[in-house]
Amino acid sequence: MRHPFRRPALALTAGVLAAGGLGTAVLAPAPAPAATSATQIKVLFDNAHAETAGNADWIISTSQPNPFAQNSAPTKETDWTGAISAWGVALAQHRSSYYLDTNPSGRAFTYGSTSNAQDLANYDVLVIPEPNTAFTAAERTAIMTFVKNGGGLFLVIDHDQSDRNNDGVDSVDIANQLFSSNGVDNTDPFGVTAAYQNISNENTSNLGSGASTHPVVKGAYGTASSSILRGATTFNLSTSANPAAKCLLYRAGVSNTGTSGCFIAVSTFGSGRVILWGDSSPIDDGTGQSGNTLYDGWNDPAGTDAAWALNGTDWLGGLS
Repeated sequence: MRHPFRRPALALTAGVLAAGGLGTAVLAPAPAPAATSATQIKVLFDNAHAETAGNADWIISTSQPNPFAQNSAPTKETDWTGAISAWGVALAQHRSSYYLDTNPSGRAFTYGSTSNAQDLANYDVLVIPEPNTAFTAAERTAIMTFVKNGGGLFLVIDHDQSDRNNDGVDSVDIANQLFSSNGVDNTDPFGVTAAYQNISNENTSNLGSGASTHPVVKGAYGTASSSILRGATTFNLSTSANPAAKCLLYRAGVSNTGTSGCFIAVSTFGSGRVILWGDSSPIDDGTGQSGNTLYDGWNDPAGTDAAWALNGTDWLGGLS
């Protein structure tokens, strides 16, 4: 794996995001990056842990593992099919900088396996958008080894009791099990744990103290200053467990220096970086496979949700 902190930074020109008709997130044409590198940031979006269970459709494309097989040069989010295709298409517009794959259904996470084409050692960033089946013990070890060795983990969870496939665990349970039983560091390795909450409908612009200059907040895709909460949870921080744990965005009305009520948290572990987000609604672009009821949180005017996701991917990949 290439170490994300040692890559030359790329000056990316942001793709401007605008709301289109009928909830379609349209991406305006984006020029090529001002500076490019022969080294692409390789991003793996997970779809092996029931990310499409129930009403969820947290995939960037129905073409898996390679989303570019659906459309090799997407310019709008409907060029790929999935409720988080806007995220994928925005990155795909900078294809000289990003290479994207999906971890397909039935494929377990591994680290260092030559028989798995989607082995985590082949990637720089792993996006897990609201997992609904628990990671095995071997998968938890693989994820933590990936981060420890320089990988970037973007973990999005949802509210308490959001068990979409009725298997007895939800994304809050799954996240906390990763944090406490992983075979690498079982003592709160990120300094961040998930709270068991169900926050039905709020908006927040309560940035953490000192967060305004963080690259996830102020990045190539604009300034991330607010987010929606539509059935959400928050995180608790412990800087005694990991001094790098930091809250970028708190729930409205709580202290922006506190250890609870954090909606978007960042941390580091070993040589890697981590982002944790307490709701899947902000990454939903409103369109996807038929049969799902989806809502456009990506372009919701109450939040700058696209900027959080895209600036965050840049930061995890070492571009900022």
